[in-house]
Amino acid sequence: MQAPSLSVCMFVRDEAAVLPRCIASLSGRYDELCVIDTGSCDGTVEYLRGLGAQVRIDTSCNGADGAIEDFARARDAALAIARCDWVLQIDADEVLEADDGALSRAIAHAMCSVGGGCVGVGLRSDGAEWVSGRLFRRADARGYRSPIHEYLEYDGAFTIAHDIIVRNLPNKRGKESADARNTRILRAALARDSDNARLWHFLGNEHRRTHRDREAAECYARALEIGSFALGRYHSAYYLGCCRLILGELDAAIDAARTAIRIDPGYAEGHCLLADALQLQGQTQSALAAYRDAMACGAPPVDAVMAVQRWAYDEHPRAQIAMLERKSGGGS
Repeated sequence: MQAPSLSVCMFVRDEAAVLPRCIASLSGRYDELCVIDTGSCDGTVEYLRGLGAQVRIDTSCNGADGAIEDFARARDAALAIARCDWVLQIDADEVLEADDGALSRAIAHAMCSVGGGCVGVGLRSDGAEWVSGRLFRRADARGYRSPIHEYLEYDGAFTIAHDIIVRNLPNKRGKESADARNTRILRAALARDSDNARLWHFLGNEHRRTHRDREAAECYARALEIGSFALGRYHSAYYLGCCRLILGELDAAIDAARTAIRIDPGYAEGHCLLADALQLQGQTQSALAAYRDAMACGAPPVDAVMAVQRWAYDEHPRAQIAMLERKSGGGS
């Protein structure tokens, strides 16, 4: 039986500085490269066509000012070019980290175990990691949703390939920053759909990353109040607690941490947050218990599709336990 073919799909704009490393990481792994260009003027299109890529110029995902406003539309346009059995979605500022047979194994496993669907691969960016559905059977794809932080809707089951990593290595020199771009698109989307908890959560993320913790907390609280973003409820509560902790609102931080733990006790971050806040309140024994709960998590959930921080599963709680036990005269 012939092995399934693979299309790599991406959309780009002025990515000549980072594309070579992305393409090098994909060398020999795909049958066709399908690219939507949304308005490059730096040689990106010429470079890609020189590689034999199928490149289409499509600015329909841009707003009246020429800036991108709909990532899902761009993803769908690239997907429409693809003709292979399977699709790998990647961005120009990302690189694939996997051995030569990893993609083939993941596809074969998905076909044998669930008949296709979508395969989650590891995403790593700025110290955080999570699982994202970047590899999928083209016939099962129903299209992308959400103008920013877009996601694929698909038929079939979800499997995970732990030996495939996509690493984000951004380079925004001379371009709109990711934070500014994302905030712009999220605000415009919320003006049209103010009860979208998912959008409120991601706007909170943008505010938090730029240290606007009061605004971030309001966004996370709004996301939790609406309650429709089930996949992100834990992280909305956790990040709300982080913002409250930074703002010095310890009781509110403790409440949010406990909410996060009730939603999913398998994430160590929530236990660490609770312990940190309790420690600042002088509740040493309660803090120790919470740090030990973090240690008991062992490792991040294998199916985590939102960002996790490895330090919360060993390094931070272990150090805090040792410090608190020394201060209290020994462990119990």
